Amino acid sequence: MSHPFSLQGRVALVTGASRGLGAGMALGLAQAGAHVVLNGRNPAALQARQREITDAGGKASIAPFDVCRRADADAAIDAITDAHGQLDILVNNALTGVPRDFFDISDDDWRASMDSALDACFRLSRKAAAGMVARGWGRIVMISSVNARISRGTNTAYITAKAGLEGLTRGMAVELAAKGVTVNAIAPGYMATDINTAFRADPARYEWIRNRTPMKRWGTPQDLAGAAVFLASDASAFITGQTLVADGGMTIAI
Repeated sequence: MSHPFSLQGRVALVTGASRGLGAGMALGLAQAGAHVVLNGRNPAALQARQREITDAGGKASIAPFDVCRRADADAAIDAITDAHGQLDILVNNALTGVPRDFFDISDDDWRASMDSALDACFRLSRKAAAGMVARGWGRIVMISSVNARISRGTNTAYITAKAGLEGLTRGMAVELAAKGVTVNAIAPGYMATDINTAFRADPARYEWIRNRTPMKRWGTPQDLAGAAVFLASDASAFITGQTLVADGGMTIAI
């Protein structure tokens, strides 16, 4: 490719792309030239994001499926490969949050968090990586969180899943490194998205996070777009098994 950040000719699947961080990263990948396949469970929401990308001159299609349903996810990856001839980039972003106090977390709550934020990423990555290895090129990007290394209350299941996701990133990276596939993660800080609207609606908690962040602001979905393009492109060809923290400085400040 003529430019190391170019994604021309690449096909990318972004899970959880109907809103928030997934939508922002999908737009960034499309702006870099990729054909982006948008995943989520709401076809109408995905179609709205698809129009945003195509209206901006990008290429996008939709693949509505639940990442936690293995048969549906496997079939979707097969369909993407059949339609486009390849799947080069997988961004594992979808998750279901279950905020509970530690003693209130049921086994079902725990299992739901692990299934969406960790197990589904393992299964999707295993399926997508098989085709990437066969073609000798691939990029897998996991979306972790600063909560994989710093914690707050009512978040134990999420914290555990994200810490496990970074372990999965390193394990897969070692096994796939010599086969043309890199596996990295992005750990966002606190981002202004729909998923934490209630948290941000509390002025005290909103200001606590803002002041805890050296840049004195919450992140936005656009703040992850460049990181996703970097890790999905040839610009990061010699980087694997790493977690890129995008948190406005939160985890390096006292």
